Amino acid sequence: MEKLTFPKKKWIGKRVKRKEDLRLLRGKGQFTDDLDLPGLLYAGLVRSPYAHARIGRIDLSKVLERPGVVCTLTGDEVAELTSPVPNNLRAPYSEIEDYCMAVGKVRYAGEVVAAVVTEDKYLAEDVLDLVEVDYEPLDPVVDPEKAMESESPLVHENVPSNVVWQGKYEYGDLEGAFREADLVVKDRLYFHRFTSAPLETSVVVADYNDKQESFTIWSNSQRPMFNHRFVTQALRFPGEKIRYITPDIGGGFGVKNDSYPYVILLALLARKAGRAVKWVETRTEHMSASLHGNEVFYDAELAVRKDGTVLGLRARAVHDEGAYMRREPIGAINFIRHATVGYTFENLSMDLYCIATNKCPVGPNRSYGKMQQCFLVERLLDMAARRLKMDPVEIRHKNFVQPNQMPYETPTGCILDGGDYPGALKKALEMIDYQKVRKDQAKGRESGKYLGIGIALGMDACPVNSSIQRLMNPEAKASGDSEAAWVKIAPSGEISAAVGSSPQGQGHETVVSQIVADLLGVHPDDVYAVPGFDSAVNPYTPHSGTYASRFAIVGAGAVLGAAWKVRDKVLKIGAHLLGDVDVEQLDLEDGRVYLKETKDKSISLQDIARTAWVDLANLPEDVEAGLFAHYVYRPDFKLPKDDQRGNFSFTYSYAVTAAVVEVDVETGRVKILKLACVDDAGELLNPLIVEGQIHGAIGHQLGAALYERLIYDETGQLLTSSFKDYCAPTALDFPKFEVAYVDNPSLATPWGARGVGEGGGSPLIVVSSAVSDALEPFNVEIKSAHVSPEEVFRKLRDSLVLGSKSDARKPNNLND
Repeated sequence: MEKLTFPKKKWIGKRVKRKEDLRLLRGKGQFTDDLDLPGLLYAGLVRSPYAHARIGRIDLSKVLERPGVVCTLTGDEVAELTSPVPNNLRAPYSEIEDYCMAVGKVRYAGEVVAAVVTEDKYLAEDVLDLVEVDYEPLDPVVDPEKAMESESPLVHENVPSNVVWQGKYEYGDLEGAFREADLVVKDRLYFHRFTSAPLETSVVVADYNDKQESFTIWSNSQRPMFNHRFVTQALRFPGEKIRYITPDIGGGFGVKNDSYPYVILLALLARKAGRAVKWVETRTEHMSASLHGNEVFYDAELAVRKDGTVLGLRARAVHDEGAYMRREPIGAINFIRHATVGYTFENLSMDLYCIATNKCPVGPNRSYGKMQQCFLVERLLDMAARRLKMDPVEIRHKNFVQPNQMPYETPTGCILDGGDYPGALKKALEMIDYQKVRKDQAKGRESGKYLGIGIALGMDACPVNSSIQRLMNPEAKASGDSEAAWVKIAPSGEISAAVGSSPQGQGHETVVSQIVADLLGVHPDDVYAVPGFDSAVNPYTPHSGTYASRFAIVGAGAVLGAAWKVRDKVLKIGAHLLGDVDVEQLDLEDGRVYLKETKDKSISLQDIARTAWVDLANLPEDVEAGLFAHYVYRPDFKLPKDDQRGNFSFTYSYAVTAAVVEVDVETGRVKILKLACVDDAGELLNPLIVEGQIHGAIGHQLGAALYERLIYDETGQLLTSSFKDYCAPTALDFPKFEVAYVDNPSLATPWGARGVGEGGGSPLIVVSSAVSDALEPFNVEIKSAHVSPEEVFRKLRDSLVLGSKSDARKPNNLND
């Protein structure tokens, strides 16, 4: 690992255009739904209209009478043919049964209860109406806090409670902190449920080879090899006989992490049908039954001195997990990686409750479980600043970890790997012209114009140390993270490379080519980076995939390690062929090995490659034939210090977002006038790609703050199950924004990079911060991560009814 730096940086750090774009923009991308195999069949899925019900008779007779119907599958068959997928919970909650289809009982509206396979994809949808299912409706469990009560109906009757996991994490002298406080800010905050909503929904194609007794699975999964163990365990099938292929992916953002229930289901259907079967998720299926982001209710207290020094934070967090714990409680416990964000307070208590309800399960969604903690801390800081009549900028400066304190250990044992939080905030404020906007705000209020200024620090630690699972379940035998890559120079001199990631727009083909080009002294266009993922071609580890902003660390590290191995071998063979010169005298540039000082002797990579593969008698005796290297990179992760503390990430990227909004107090409408995001991802491998990733994070999180929210009624019905009801914004809905960087290389990675692209939620958090600031004259505070016009209008109305308005102009229509 000591060699994992760049000998020179000719291409890394440059704004190299994405190699993938030429293929994708010309319509030559290969997506899973483009796959058309001989004899391909199509699956349609019958889904429950009830959130909670027992399943009685399932009558498929009318379906089977229809020409073109090949076979069907029900939960009873699934229970016979497969095992439940394991979860991360402690006993007895580890006994929760989670199959690829409802068995005996449905636990959320949209859960699969039967499958039909047909010759035609339209027929697969049409015949679903012919399936007759008898349901015995049960009382739905929708409110997570009511679900905690002993008299609540149980979502899973084989476990004693709907509180499927609970953990309390305490650090420092919390009682002392609250005893010393001049002010205690106490309030209830809410982080709403929304989803990733990628343009391409989930797609799975499964094919079973009866002669070889093997499966080939095509899917647009972000981490197919993570899904591998769940699929093999559920199918009771040898893992080495399942080949995974992931073509191009049309967006993921976390929601395509856990597609294994559908992979298991399609594998069963393919084996039963004896032919390949395809399933393409509809938008309504995606909204109601894929994964939702973490929904959290906080009851929190912040202890503060009158000078703004934060002494401690205490919170009870109730997580509405939905029906199954497919990844949870990872999202809940992810607080530990950002517990105090970038601030110095050391006293903390987080009391976490994970509650099963009759809703779609939750799981990864951009900045999974991390933006929630950042939202909690940032909103409490704003509330404290208001009560102390202090500028929100000042209270942050009072509590920031300073650059000269890095590396900094947080109370939870995480090691912040460098950064300049004050510098990033300063730059963001300059970008929105903070002092001028404050003056404009004061002047505008005199005439009934309500401007608000928001600031937010978000942190997104990456990659994850899987030993965090040990905090949820002491029996978990997991730690660290890893990624694999190979690099090859063929006998012809052609260079290729592959890595175990499954990118969804992150530009890995480009960055892999840049890394290899710098190591081997060639142009990135001379490097073929294998697109997508194929377990028969790409190297991989159990951690492989694209999630948690990990590529810039583990993906880049794996490629760098493999390229170094090939480089060393090239130089050794070159030294021998140039007349046994010292390897230290050689360098690589323009596709040739040459003497550094004189450059009068050189040999091409092509000639070296031919010798390595074909002219073996001319190789040095101690050199293995060929030019191929495989490398597995693993960050230097340690086991947790105890059951409360550990360094659960390798790098801690962060972003500061500042925004200026105008709130129309007549309608509650919020308009963003200015927005600036300052990011610190350390050394940027490709600034053009990084910028695109930040743009994506801003768009996704502004959308969640202003437009996107998944709403259930009291019967467990999702009211926002299509883009007609769920307002996913387009580019036309977003304001202009600026992006800038502070350059602070990571102290953890030898090449200085951090992960990037998730933002820790700062673009989302800044909206509630700015709207609260705009409505200060009305004594209104925004306590939800989602800011709708209706909510703003209601709060304004309630504020005036209660007589809490100060000297602000009264909106005309609030009398109505």
